[in-house]
Amino acid sequence: MHESTVTLLRSLASLKLTLIGIAVLLAGVLLSYFSEQHSSAYLVLPLALLASNLLAAIVFNPRIRQNSGLLMFHICLLMLAMLTLLSELTSMKGRVEITQGTAFEAGSVTVTEQGAWHPLGRLQQVAFVQDAIEVDYAAGLRRGATRSQLQTGEGHTVAVGDNLAFKSQGYRFYTTSNKGFAAIVKWYGNDGSMQKGAIHFPSYPLYDWKQQNEWQAPSGEQLVFRLNIETSLDPERDWRLSGVHDGELEITLPGGDSRTLTPGQHIELADGLLEFEAVRMWMGYKIFHDPFLAWFFAAALVGVAGIAWHYYLKLSSDGNRRSAAARKAGRGGVVSAS
Repeated sequence: MHESTVTLLRSLASLKLTLIGIAVLLAGVLLSYFSEQHSSAYLVLPLALLASNLLAAIVFNPRIRQNSGLLMFHICLLMLAMLTLLSELTSMKGRVEITQGTAFEAGSVTVTEQGAWHPLGRLQQVAFVQDAIEVDYAAGLRRGATRSQLQTGEGHTVAVGDNLAFKSQGYRFYTTSNKGFAAIVKWYGNDGSMQKGAIHFPSYPLYDWKQQNEWQAPSGEQLVFRLNIETSLDPERDWRLSGVHDGELEITLPGGDSRTLTPGQHIELADGLLEFEAVRMWMGYKIFHDPFLAWFFAAALVGVAGIAWHYYLKLSSDGNRRSAAARKAGRGGVVSAS
């Protein structure tokens, strides 16, 4: 290898470059955190720089290569840098709201973070139907356990919570504090068409005082919906929020007139008929995908073991040297009796 190339590669192993890489990485983390949209571009370059620095240190620093604990530690640091880089490029975070009795649709997911190499097509393969929802509250509206049941096909039911994930195709779904009620409505057009959908109202009980939303009918009319519902909500005692409720749907028409419907009733509009079918709950989920997370933790554990082994050997060696020095000093201080 040419001498200038070797010199360049050795310079990559310098501690000064390590400190520069860490500073650039911290700057990238801050830029990514405060930017309106998370971007892996802020982290890819500093992570690649740190990975190059660690690889060069392993190759050209004899102190690292000759010490098994240090070698293991630096290899794991290199793996952590590379795994973090790959994670930034392939991970995904998102959120979605799903109504009871309806199937998950990948198209309804709001993606909040996405790596450049993440294949969103895999999300299309996730399939489940939202079933029962229960949320426990303590006095003072302190949210406790959330239990969300999902039907995954062939009669299988899985439970999901804030810390209990539903896993499918590498994605993890967790419940959130965001949940509420939805009005299930059907639209019967004068042309013979029929559409069914759910109108989600603001999160409950956080916004129990404004259960209102707007909806544009297929005929073009802008309607205002207000849901009147009884849930036995009492901030002074323990209670449970569940998905089985009766309610009234108050509809305000463009001219200001209003109609109140109960489940099964309908209202006639310009180009069709709108039927209020039922009240259901909806649950908000956070979605997480990182195929390298398990490898990341494994590398971190092995790295900790490596540095622990290094210091164990170092302390043992120092202790042995001190003991040997003490024994030598003791022998030198003995005076023969005459």
